[in-house]
Amino acid sequence: MSRPSLRITRHGDQDPPEQIVFEVWNPLAGVYEPMDTLYTGLFRLAELVEQVRVLWVQHDPRQEYLKEAPDPAENDDSEWAELRVSAQADRVYETRNFDQPGWKKAASRADAIRTTCDEIGYIPP
Repeated sequence: MSRPSLRITRHGDQDPPEQIVFEVWNPLAGVYEPMDTLYTGLFRLAELVEQVRVLWVQHDPRQEYLKEAPDPAENDDSEWAELRVSAQADRVYETRNFDQPGWKKAASRADAIRTTCDEIGYIPP
């Protein structure tokens, strides 16, 4: 089952320096969607998780066309961290980042958010 994810990227080479970018992976469209804030990203993530869950529960044939978030490019020198959520009844949260591109299970939603933010030094307002 494809999982939506929230990616936070720190761009040190842009103006203003240390710009933070939030994106949500939409497995229905197969694209990252830009978000204004961490909180709008988390809200959109929850919406997509519910949409994927409904497809799964209803055995909708469209679930076969869902796409996983792509693996990061090897030559990507930006600092990023990402969390993803399974759409099953018992949510599973996983994180990865620029130093460790493999997914690792998080203990909870709060832990996944904290880990993702900490990996790039983002402090939520």
